[in-house]
Amino acid sequence: GDMIGEIALAIEMGADAVDIGKTIHPHPTLGESIGMAAEVAH
Repeated sequence: GDMIGEIALAIEMGADAVDIGKTIHPHPTLGESIGMAAEVAH
């Protein structure tokens, strides 16, 4: 889910592995944040 948008953008822009490695990747993602909140609540 979270990776699909990033991969699609990289393909559209013709980015290679070096270009992708130089970009900023958000952490935690929204999905990870929800999971962490659920763990704390449990």
